[in-house]
Amino acid sequence: MKKIIAVILTLCVAAGFAFAQSEASALPEDELQVDLTKKIITPKNQHLDPEDKTGKVVIEYTPMVDEVRISYTCMYNLYEQGKAMNAILGCLEDFTKDNNYYHYKYMEKDRERYYKDNRGIKWTEYTAHVKFTR
Repeated sequence: MKKIIAVILTLCVAAGFAFAQSEASALPEDELQVDLTKKIITPKNQHLDPEDKTGKVVIEYTPMVDEVRISYTCMYNLYEQGKAMNAILGCLEDFTKDNNYYHYKYMEKDRERYYKDNRGIKWTEYTAHVKFTR
């Protein structure tokens, strides 16, 4: 009796290996390539105050998910949060119009980061994370 069960079990396992499908052919949707590349955009109109000589706005855009990380960088001693917010809002409005978006919302709280570069100069970076809708 034990031999018959062992033979039947062995045949079932062998049949399972013989008729198994490959992993690649299981779902054709798995073969799709998703493009999650990011585009770094420096806006032509930075929306900076005339006395702001060190400020710079950079947009990191992911078109597949319609998300943007926009950052304003300025020297530490010249940084004012209000000026940073105004520059970012102006650039976001231009980006919305240029890329045919309808509305945007903030994904998380804005961040401030303070750091030194390799020459020892202190900088401040104000960053916002935004999701656009069409």
